[in-house]
Amino acid sequence: MGILTRDDWSLDRRGQRAQERHRQKVREALRKNLADAITDEGIIVSDGRRTIRIPVHSLDQPHFIYDYRKQRHVGQGEGKPGQPIGRLPGAGDAAGGGSGAGSGAGDKPGERALEAEVTLEDIEEVLFEDLCLPNLRTKQQSAEVVNDVEFTDIRNKGVRANIDRRRTLLEALRRSRLAGRRLAIREDDLRFKTWEDSLRPATGAVVIAMMDVSGSMGLQEKYLARTFFFWMERFLRSQYQSVAIRYLVHHVEAYETTKEQFYSIRESGGTLCSSVFRLALDLIQREYPTDAWNVYPVYVGDGDNLAHDNELAARLMGELADQSALAGYVEVQRFYHPLTLMAALRGLNQPNLRLCTVSDRGHILNALRTFFREEEAV
Repeated sequence: MGILTRDDWSLDRRGQRAQERHRQKVREALRKNLADAITDEGIIVSDGRRTIRIPVHSLDQPHFIYDYRKQRHVGQGEGKPGQPIGRLPGAGDAAGGGSGAGSGAGDKPGERALEAEVTLEDIEEVLFEDLCLPNLRTKQQSAEVVNDVEFTDIRNKGVRANIDRRRTLLEALRRSRLAGRRLAIREDDLRFKTWEDSLRPATGAVVIAMMDVSGSMGLQEKYLARTFFFWMERFLRSQYQSVAIRYLVHHVEAYETTKEQFYSIRESGGTLCSSVFRLALDLIQREYPTDAWNVYPVYVGDGDNLAHDNELAARLMGELADQSALAGYVEVQRFYHPLTLMAALRGLNQPNLRLCTVSDRGHILNALRTFFREEEAV
């Protein structure tokens, strides 16, 4: 007897495989365009409530592309020794008819690149897979607490979703054996878990965002600072249950401000970096004891500082690094050589103090990878 029909279950998974290929292509395209994606103003300015579009090559299904020149190729008719077999589109065209370089307008199709929408969550998934927290110090407890559910008792009545299967099975086995019958679960065998709401300490982190707001910090420098702090905050929120952020600014004097003013305020006057470092140390001592918090002080400035203040500023930054899980200095300037403050901080040689220079938007990704990379404990 022959088989009349056969079910091919692989057909049911074809759509799923195609969808997975699509997601993989989007992820590959996002990796290639990650430096541009994380600095897109549509996401940074709107605090992540928008999507962006990235070009994805070969997003469509595979298909044949025919030779518009109708040339002979391998396996097409008789050939002769030395006869060229096929040419690249546009090769040898003086008029630039192909997709390559040439003079004049082309008349041949180019490479297809479709656009795909990616969300903030898509970008985070690709970006955060390359980042990690540095070696952290063990904390005794956190100053903040979060709501938690604790199962405390087993009862005969409850919600079906909270059935304790193990206790239910044991009750059914005991009753069935005592009655000398086969195992069967009855309504009165059911046992349910009950819980109580409780408060427990949360693992917390605090970001102390510090920035120079003197006249030398322009709009471009402030946008680069905002972009760096935006992704730093989101990465830390993915690692901790609670993240506090405090915003400190300075010129000659330092003071605390709100998030909105932090990115928009601009003042004149000189630059005294030690003032903001001293304010950060006082804030940590008053409100964020290091035995309960992982502290991340990060300073963003253009590198200028009064020459006589560099030694004091470096010493205070060293004290911040000693009390922190990770301390950082991001120098935002359009030149490619370190200025006076960077030179002073490099002399500290502390493992949990990270330094980097950002000259344009493309350097933000490298800055994040510089700060959040694996490093052996010292």
